[in-house]
Amino acid sequence: MDHDSYTEVTSQGWFSRIGESIKGILFGLLLFIAAFPLLWWNEGRSVQRYETLQEGQGLVINISNEWVDPINQEKLVHIQGLAETDDILTDAEFGISANAIKLSRNVLMYQWKENVKTESREDVGGKKTTTKTYSYVKEWSRTALNSSQFKKSGYDNPPMLFNSKTQHATQVNLGAFRLSPSQIRRISGNTAISLHAIDFPKHMAGKPVQLIDNSFYLGDYPAEPSIGDVKISFTQVGNTDISLIAEQFNQSFQPFQSKAGGNIDLLETGVLSADAMFAAAHQENNLITWGIRIGGGVIMWLGLSLLFRPLSVVGSVLPFLGDILAVGTGLLSFLISLPCTLLTIAIAWIAHRPLLAGGLIAVAVISFVMLKFAPRRKMAAAQG
Repeated sequence: MDHDSYTEVTSQGWFSRIGESIKGILFGLLLFIAAFPLLWWNEGRSVQRYETLQEGQGLVINISNEWVDPINQEKLVHIQGLAETDDILTDAEFGISANAIKLSRNVLMYQWKENVKTESREDVGGKKTTTKTYSYVKEWSRTALNSSQFKKSGYDNPPMLFNSKTQHATQVNLGAFRLSPSQIRRISGNTAISLHAIDFPKHMAGKPVQLIDNSFYLGDYPAEPSIGDVKISFTQVGNTDISLIAEQFNQSFQPFQSKAGGNIDLLETGVLSADAMFAAAHQENNLITWGIRIGGGVIMWLGLSLLFRPLSVVGSVLPFLGDILAVGTGLLSFLISLPCTLLTIAIAWIAHRPLLAGGLIAVAVISFVMLKFAPRRKMAAAQG
């Protein structure tokens, strides 16, 4: 809950604001220019990933996990089964051990957090007054919050007594095969480890230790936590079914290098067909592609907004005029960045897939011609 707040009011003159906005022009220009190669690269990446997955889908073969067949060496294979390990992972500080693929210690500490609310007002003459209200709340956080950077003193956070950490098994088998370290790290499916049978220490780091809701609680009163109190829980990934598509290499697997230049190393928790895994990979590629497209367009828009910002600052000598110019320049930036984004994507797409793009353009031209001349033919036929 809110404990206290602190308000800071600052003012910036018109000439100072103009100077600041002019300095932003260079950064805006860099953003605007950087958006073009980003969008171009993304289209090439997307096409390469698509072609890689298409190639893989035509080459992949299903194999059994019961034996290693040398005939499949360096082939793209789809395999399913139970990923299991004999490794015992141990967190010695808390006496936790588990036969698991992954063991995670999850640490939360009760800390002060600084929130900032900013309000700005422009006055006649171009002066800008900014009011910042700093409020301080207590909350559980997974990371250490640096209270030395807080605007107001008196809200001190101690250092984290313990840090979160994750261990992975070094050897995980899939039937007769062994998974690579990168594949092991991608296996998901955390489940909580019960701590009720653990003989844990009653004091650690100068704090009493209690078992509350399957977590070690370091502090005096769990119902009324104090700054610096800690909650520690543990999760594991045990032996679990997985599905994998990769290149068989000896008794293990490695990424399959496609002719398109990409690689394939797909792993999903659960039993999935090869088609389902490729469909998920295509969907992921589409999401990444559209995310970067939108991100590139936003970067371009922000860059143009910074380029045009001096206009709204100059006009802010009359606040209503500055607001109108800010809206206008923002809209103008959008109207310029949108077609630039689309044109860059289109040209990049044509460059990376000329045959398909050329075919689509031809279909569009033929469709336009047919729509244009079809009414004339109908009229001529009716008159005849």
